Amino acid sequence: MREGWSLRNAPLIFIPLIFVAVSLASIGVGAEESEVLKVVNWNVLYGFNHKKSIEQGADWIKNQQADVVALQELNGHSEVGLAKLAREWGHDHAAILKENGFPVGLTSSQPIEVISRKVKGFHHGYLHCKTHGIHFFVVHFWPGKSIEVDKILDKIAPLLQQQERVIILGDFNGCSRKDESFLVANAKLRKRDYTFVDKVEAKGFIDVVHKHDPKAKVSCPSPITIPRWSKDMEELELKRYRIDFVFADKVLAKDSHSGTISLSKEIDAISDHYPVIVEFHISKHRHLDTGDSS
Repeated sequence: MREGWSLRNAPLIFIPLIFVAVSLASIGVGAEESEVLKVVNWNVLYGFNHKKSIEQGADWIKNQQADVVALQELNGHSEVGLAKLAREWGHDHAAILKENGFPVGLTSSQPIEVISRKVKGFHHGYLHCKTHGIHFFVVHFWPGKSIEVDKILDKIAPLLQQQERVIILGDFNGCSRKDESFLVANAKLRKRDYTFVDKVEAKGFIDVVHKHDPKAKVSCPSPITIPRWSKDMEELELKRYRIDFVFADKVLAKDSHSGTISLSKEIDAISDHYPVIVEFHISKHRHLDTGDSS
């Protein structure tokens, strides 16, 4: 640059180009675009407290403004009924596993592709759907029946090989070793079974709540269980543990930015379980890799 040169000496065409470059940098042009995906998982106790708290449950979900909602214990609900209910929280798409027993279900703000409804060989069964570009396996495991998780992981293995994104979520009816010190000190009236979570984590899946909120150790029961299953709060406190999970594959877990369990008092009158809430910042053009996200 020659001596005495300044911006006021620059050609008129050069000055606008400087400001264009600065503006593009300030708004992040060229950076990867991303979108927030919010997922709620909730066991709703016999279809929202034996269908007595459907309106309150729907209002709570609506307030979350989630993109995907996974539910367990949809007793008494049909797919048509679930679809109608889901519209109350802004979802036009819904799928249910079955219409008897203890169904699981999924609702979404985007179309749902139902890939599999599996009941045979399972106590409750599982639902495999794809929405928002992600495979969701909604589960409700039966205590001690670990073959259920083995069968699901066998179905997931080829998806991971194809670099598909996968989330396993639901009521595991089992604990995490990450909670062991809490369980030993507090959940003295509970048996500890780590089998389900151990098997899922052995395949590289990440516990999204533990990643972001490791102090969240309780997902059930709530005081709604008094006096039927616990005589008082003192006894209930000795039964509290975390058995509701959202697991994401390693690649997808990298995009997670929050995860927690809502212990809102209003839940106490809706279900015996507390909802799990996680969020992801998913890059629209993410190049999938196999790096570790833990």
